[in-house]
This record gives sequence, structure tokens and C-alpha cells, in this order.
Amino acid sequence: MNSKLPDQPSGPRRNRHGRGRRGPLVPMHLPAYRSRQERFDDAVMASAQRLSERWAQKIEIIDFLIEPVPSDKLINQAQAVGDRIPLASSVPATAHARAKIIIFRLPIEQIADSPGELLDLVHQCIVHEVAQLWVKPINEVDPSYFPDDPDYE
Repeated sequence: MNSKLPDQPSGPRRNRHGRGRRGPLVPMHLPAYRSRQERFDDAVMASAQRLSERWAQKIEIIDFLIEPVPSDKLINQAQAVGDRIPLASSVPATAHARAKIIIFRLPIEQIADSPGELLDLVHQCIVHEVAQLWVKPINEVDPSYFPDDPDYE
């Protein structure tokens, strides 16, 4: 029983059960290669970068966090005052901690009907929370985003 292993595989590589191909099903350059969570992370980063063009030093001192859902405490607080489930939350800076903006991924993904709307919702949430942290009007934080919307004046 002297068998020699081949130097090259004899055919296309299969998974460990011998049924399918190994490796990704979608090439890396296509949008479907990234998961929903990674695309959401990209949307948050794009929004933060958009604001950093106008507020470079002030945005750098804010931590952006992404959580799947709001905590039970936040949900109960929203229900107590008759609000919907929060899409984002902010924590002001203290002497020992930086300011935080927390974006809740699943509620935003459930509301958004398209990838473009998801980007808009994420940016709206971030601009709203930044405006609350800085105690500024929303149209001052990002005037190009809400030019004619009466709700944000």
C-alpha cells in the first residue's frame, strides 16, 4: 500500500461533504458579497464622514456605536411617553468618557424600503442625535440635508 498523494488537486475543490464548491458564492467586487450588518456599518461611517467634512474636530470626539436593538429600558421609556421604538440614542460626554451616539440597526432596517432609504434614515438619525448633543438646530448641523423640510427647522 504505497500510495502517493498528487501534487495538484484532480478537479474543482468541493466542500467537506463533497457536494458544493468551496469559497464565496458571490465575487468580492459585487455588493451582495457584504452582509447586511457590514452594509449598515458602511452607512454609519458614510454619514459620520459626511458630517466630518463640516465639523472635523467636533465629530472626532464622538464615538459611533451600532447595537442591534435598543435596551429594554429605552423601549419602556419610549412606550411610557407614547413614542415608537427609538432608532438612535446619544450619551453626552463626561469628564471621563467621550460622547456616544448609538444607532439601532434592526429597527432602522425594518423601516427602510430600499438601500437608498436606509442611507437616508441612518443619516437622519445621526444628524438628529448630533444636534441634540450640541444643542444646535438640525439645519445648522447639516443644512444641505434638510433644505426645505419644515419639521427640521
